[in-house]
Amino acid sequence: MLEYPIALEFTVSKDRLNTLKNSMNNEFLESNKFAAFTDSGTKYFLQIFPNGDTDERRGETWVFLHLELGNEKKVKADYKLFIKLANWSSKVDYVFEKSTGYGASCCTTDELFDTNKKFIVHGKFTVKVKGILKIVETNNEVGFLQTKLKLIKNLCNLWNIGFEDFTIVTADGKELKVHKNVLAAQSPVFAAMFKPHTKEAMEGKVEMPDFSFEIVEKSIKLCYNHDFDPDTSIDEAFKLFKFAEKYDIQLLKDDLQDYLADKINVSNICQIAQRSGDENAVKLRNKCMDSLSSFLSKNKFVPNMEVLDKTFLITAFTNSSCHTCETL
Repeated sequence: MLEYPIALEFTVSKDRLNTLKNSMNNEFLESNKFAAFTDSGTKYFLQIFPNGDTDERRGETWVFLHLELGNEKKVKADYKLFIKLANWSSKVDYVFEKSTGYGASCCTTDELFDTNKKFIVHGKFTVKVKGILKIVETNNEVGFLQTKLKLIKNLCNLWNIGFEDFTIVTADGKELKVHKNVLAAQSPVFAAMFKPHTKEAMEGKVEMPDFSFEIVEKSIKLCYNHDFDPDTSIDEAFKLFKFAEKYDIQLLKDDLQDYLADKINVSNICQIAQRSGDENAVKLRNKCMDSLSSFLSKNKFVPNMEVLDKTFLITAFTNSSCHTCETL
């Protein structure tokens, strides 16, 4: 699972804390919200309850990491909450399955305002969270994949079974026989091409001068849901993606971006990020952003960063840095 680093420092004034010192309504102070993943609505932030978040916890000060889940259904979080000057910290391991907060008590409410305890220094209370988030695959997703595999097996059997009714002519002059219904089901571009009275429909063929026979055949076989070759090079995968992008084959675009995302490492991330931008592979480029932020947060050396565009690089550095916000 790809790791997504989080880091946030939240500073609150003593005066703001003092207004909630005797609160009996579970009132809290909340930091700004920050995106946890580039291509998701999931956000994280800190909450401080000076006098507890329930009646049972009254008289205690609690600090929570709060996650608002977006597209993800389950997120595993390993993080550490700490207040440096007070020499307090708490390690937390928690799986978020809904939008909620989870944390620890750092002190009693009286200790929070005790100058000797150093939770509040120079009129300010500062708490920090640092950790890793991981997206967890749910059982529902596994069941969906099993159903999909059964459908894939049936569709694979159509390849070269006969009854092909359309011809693709590739850049090197070779011909490939296909079934119009299979391609139309995968691509709105092909579906429009096969409508009555179009040039392609009347001639029963189309020329593809931009792609070799090898790339067209592999792309079309993937439309028939044949197994993807795990030894496919990064360069070839991008050529397949270019075909899928031109003919708007969404499932193939998604699968290829997932495949390339799994190939990301420190040595090739800049190459993949740059090409994903050139080929409009938005999902993959977002994965590159998250991966680069993760590498930078761990102080790993990433070669060839000079090839990346300035905005992408600045965003990655920003995401890998500790966010700060204040409520004064």
